[in-house]
Amino acid sequence: MREMAEFEKLTDIFKATEETLCNSFFGEPPAAHCLVAHTESQPGVPVAYIMWFHNYSSFLDKRGLYLEDLYVQPAHRGQGLGKMALKHLAGLAIEQGCGRFEWVVLDWNQNAIDFYKHLGADVLPEWRIVRVTGDALQRLASR
Repeated sequence: MREMAEFEKLTDIFKATEETLCNSFFGEPPAAHCLVAHTESQPGVPVAYIMWFHNYSSFLDKRGLYLEDLYVQPAHRGQGLGKMALKHLAGLAIEQGCGRFEWVVLDWNQNAIDFYKHLGADVLPEWRIVRVTGDALQRLASR
């Protein structure tokens, strides 16, 4: 996860620790789900991971599957791990009766955008992420 934060130039907001991740993934109920990939030549050494959780669409009246992270180490890209991860989650979304499977991509990550489009995903340019964190979150809550 730290490697992904470095790749996305977001290490200044990276706060995850082994303890907090353990609480997130193994707490009751878990906040998110995660799968880690490794190679046969180095079992136990992570080379990729996906993290997801469920959200809900009021218009569809169904929960959705939201991909929070998909990361493949640069040395292991182009081997089908990303496609395999997205295929797995799409199948999981269908199996669980989800109305949609969605995620965000940084606008400068053209390789990822092209990859997602190649797999049939729509990149929605008319939607913008709205986020409130830190002090702004505290101020909003106290108004």
